Amino acid sequence: MSDAPLKLLILGTGPLALAAFDAIAGGAVADGATGGMKVLMFIDTGDGAMIGEELAGLRVQGGLGDLPRLKIQGANAVFVACEDAAQRAKAIEAAGKVKYRMVSLRHPGAVVSAGATVGDGGFLGPLCVIGAGAKVGRGVHIGAGAIIEPGATVGEGASIGAGAIVGPGAKVAPGTAVGLGEIVR
Repeated sequence: MSDAPLKLLILGTGPLALAAFDAIAGGAVADGATGGMKVLMFIDTGDGAMIGEELAGLRVQGGLGDLPRLKIQGANAVFVACEDAAQRAKAIEAAGKVKYRMVSLRHPGAVVSAGATVGDGGFLGPLCVIGAGAKVGRGVHIGAGAIIEPGATVGEGASIGAGAIVGPGAKVAPGTAVGLGEIVR
């Protein structure tokens, strides 16, 4: 693995995109990114209304159709930061076609048991806890302070809101949004 920083595109322009940018600035880790990460730009994954706007000091530089050009220009990794499950699936597919490395972000304050499994392409927010034996699917976003109890399963593309609790052995279906502070038994 290289010690050069990953040249990262954040696919999305909403609250999760800003949280990801903040987590990276605060030292979030990505598996295998020994040289760290450098965010190049945000990408509008919706209707294009955000193109040219500024987020966190960076310009929104295009849409999903621009991914091949940006790869040629040196971008080599993406973090998919779409709140909407359908939009997230579309962004994952577009990035996969161009063979970008899909990055998972783990906030430095997230706690993950050594016995848990976490799929790629997800976001683990500050102070979230993933218990022993928990299974978290690909592309899952877990908000600040959320708890995934031991033995729980969170399906691919699900979103777990801040402060939510997924109880021991509970199952969250793929693509499901669990609201702020909600309890899944």
